[in-house]
Amino acid sequence: MKAIQYRTHFTALAVAAVIFWVVRDFRLPVWISNFNFLHYALMGALHATCIVASLQCRKTTLRSLGFITLATALSAFTPFMALIGSVAWVPLADILRENDLGADAVFVTGSVIGASVYWLLVQRFWFRARRRTSWFWAVALCATSTSLVLLGLHIFGGYDHGVAKIEADTISPMLTFGWWFAFSTSLYWSETTELRNADWGSNLRGN
Repeated sequence: MKAIQYRTHFTALAVAAVIFWVVRDFRLPVWISNFNFLHYALMGALHATCIVASLQCRKTTLRSLGFITLATALSAFTPFMALIGSVAWVPLADILRENDLGADAVFVTGSVIGASVYWLLVQRFWFRARRRTSWFWAVALCATSTSLVLLGLHIFGGYDHGVAKIEADTISPMLTFGWWFAFSTSLYWSETTELRNADWGSNLRGN
């Protein structure tokens, strides 16, 4: 049996997308923070809530709240981890600068780091037996989703010489929705594949 009821999960994600879009331009007062922690924290909180709401296993309130809280904190600080992690692009700095792709590299770095750490969090709380190949697919799909959104923005004029031509409050939901769908799809693919392999193994033993 799958750990997540995916019909419920993707329905919840659709509702979360509407909520995120509605509150996308909400800001904390400047005297609290110049950086929009609430915006990034909400990304993690909504997806984590969608996972908890669609779990088929028994879950305690404390464990569920702990998971959502950690996912929220992770999401809030992912932009800083992306900036730090972007040092990995230093060997390609000249190429990125010439093609105005510096910001894209930071976004992709954040996508990879966020997917990796969030995957570990999901496994620790709900998927103890998950194989490491599911980490690869989570990272690969999330990085691909982020790259495709950024590519679309470049092609259709969302960026010009590295400068955003549409509001950040529009770009952010596009990146977020793609990342949510990619990560959840990786979970679905991993669970489906593992169940299929388990059934195949059982049939071999039975024969």
